[in-house]
Amino acid sequence: MKKFIAVCAVLLFVAPAFAADWAFYGSQRVHTYYMYNDYGSQAVAARPTNNGVASAPGDNNDWGMQWAFQPGSRFGAKVKADKVSGQIEMGLNMNNANSGSAGGTASSSSTNGTSGGDGFVSMRRAYGVWKFADNMSLKVGKDYTPVSNLTSGTVFDDDGNFLGVGDFYGARPGQLALELGAFEIAFITNKVNGGAITTANIDPDNNVPKVEARYTLKMDKFQIIPYGGVQYFKISEGTSTLTDDLDIISYVVGGVVKADIGAFYIIGQAAYGQNWSNAGWASGTNGFGANAASASLDGTDDVNDAESWLVGLIAGLRFTDTLKFEAGVGYRVDDTGINGYDDAVGWKAYGQVVWTLAPGVYLVPEVGYIDYGQTVTGDADNYGYTWYAGAKWQIDF
Repeated sequence: MKKFIAVCAVLLFVAPAFAADWAFYGSQRVHTYYMYNDYGSQAVAARPTNNGVASAPGDNNDWGMQWAFQPGSRFGAKVKADKVSGQIEMGLNMNNANSGSAGGTASSSSTNGTSGGDGFVSMRRAYGVWKFADNMSLKVGKDYTPVSNLTSGTVFDDDGNFLGVGDFYGARPGQLALELGAFEIAFITNKVNGGAITTANIDPDNNVPKVEARYTLKMDKFQIIPYGGVQYFKISEGTSTLTDDLDIISYVVGGVVKADIGAFYIIGQAAYGQNWSNAGWASGTNGFGANAASASLDGTDDVNDAESWLVGLIAGLRFTDTLKFEAGVGYRVDDTGINGYDDAVGWKAYGQVVWTLAPGVYLVPEVGYIDYGQTVTGDADNYGYTWYAGAKWQIDF
């Protein structure tokens, strides 16, 4: 952290030499929630924890708390110089281990209330943009991908949104992206995530990047955003039990529709595809194995492709300039493609108030429910559920 601050100080002094305008910003956040957890009989990686303390499967139902500095806090800078611009954004994390779909990490001293040396800095975004013609630009770096369309404002679980449940999400990998008016296409780091298939001395190979694209059609009170993506890599038989190479193909097709009608707004999203986890696309509350390809092991190069779909619906009311109400539900289904296995199902619902106390100062009370569904082997509802109520406190500067 000290090194990062030193670098920023140097940039402040040398910025005039670059003839660029630097605008620094920050956002600091604390979450304060009570939770009721039904733990079920199976572990869920995406389950929110009690201030970093996770309970084992089969534990009694109980109340828990999330009360900590939020890993969604950040510090960054936006830069502008003629036809070149860019953004650098660092995540300020405290190892709270509270995160589920938003990407929680291991527990540390921050989880039990101590203050020193318990944080780390991560790179959220780092990219440059060259506008080489009117309505045409090239982006180089690490940023949100075209299939990442975040519609939900839900803030529980480190601004968890509906990532992978009602919102399709491709994270922030390295990429080369072209923006041609309302059309965007990106060539992205191939995730090459074979999961369990690659654990037995099998050789994964890739020769092409992941490709994603979207188009934004804006009308008077409506927006329509179709998007899609595809990734391919091969798993060679190597020295494993495979008798042939496996072709792992991931794809998604989806779209977002937004409508603003006076003070009201409504947003819908839907997506369909296969082998989403192999491409690094968010899996939501469902496990990796439910939405990743698996080997058939029948002496052929056949693959059990996992088919997935999700839908999300958000509705809101801008009551005043400082008060907004929002509610939403997200639902996801994964079919492993393996005979005899059931679908994995997970869903979330929430209601919230966004209260602007002053410019840049926000209080967001929220209540919600997360259902972790069932295992693909058919033991219904053995992942349990979570009820929660509380608020996020945020100051932007």
